[in-house]
Amino acid sequence: MTTFAVLYTGATLKRQYLEHMIELKNVTFTYRKAKTPALSDVSGRIGSGLYLLAGENGAGKTTLLHVIAGLSRPQEGTSKIDSYPSATTNPAEMGNVFLLEENMCFPGKTIKIFKDLHSRFYPDFSEDIFEANLKAFGQTGDEPMESLSLGNLKKAQLAYVLALGVKVLLLDEPTNALDIEGRETLRRLIAADIRDDQTIVVSTHTMGDLDRLFDGAMIMHKSRLVFAGTEEEVAERLTFEYSNTSDPESIYSENAAGRFINIYPADGHDETRVDWKALYMALHSDKSERIIHQLQK
Repeated sequence: MTTFAVLYTGATLKRQYLEHMIELKNVTFTYRKAKTPALSDVSGRIGSGLYLLAGENGAGKTTLLHVIAGLSRPQEGTSKIDSYPSATTNPAEMGNVFLLEENMCFPGKTIKIFKDLHSRFYPDFSEDIFEANLKAFGQTGDEPMESLSLGNLKKAQLAYVLALGVKVLLLDEPTNALDIEGRETLRRLIAADIRDDQTIVVSTHTMGDLDRLFDGAMIMHKSRLVFAGTEEEVAERLTFEYSNTSDPESIYSENAAGRFINIYPADGHDETRVDWKALYMALHSDKSERIIHQLQK
């Protein structure tokens, strides 16, 4: 049976059909000389849409992105994209995934020169989207990258990677170094550029930038993937309610701009929108174990 999620982009409503694309099965990865695994028996799968990758510092988020991108091979288990191993050497399949890491270096004098050399390996790259993205970020693409500030360098990189058209785009802290206008531009570009058959996974600590766009989440905790699913699946387990007071009966409560957001176990009757920012904060609080326990039901 085909499932779907709902993506809200302001007043725009778009349904996305979720066909399983990323599948992890019993993945374990340990860095050389490390005493404990960075990933331990990780299993889960997600389909198309925009997914939040959340978890405490050291939970294994960056390592998970490396495994999905095929940059790290697990010692145990498998990571697949559309049934192909993530670490495939098949050029056609390698052109279906890209990981933009934090503080990543793009060799090339300008982003356009880099694009001319690099985009040939990505058959769905769109020159029109690239140019539109550059314009949205206030750039021409001819600026020497070595002279750009960290924020403007990140804008140039994002303008390029959002035009690649890959099936799976992995973004590690994409809003770091961006100013307020740049973060709003990124939000608009992701909402405009994401295709119905595309998966974007975002690891971020700045939840306010993209929280209205997420279709689902992958949640890491102590090297394990404790939840991977859609917004509907989160809402089946957790209820988010707003109140003027904190409720001691809730499993998590947060004061947000003068109002409280209370999180409860879902009762299966009330429909609720997931407050991704509140969920993120709950996962980084002393109530995280209670939230994770409920998500795993």
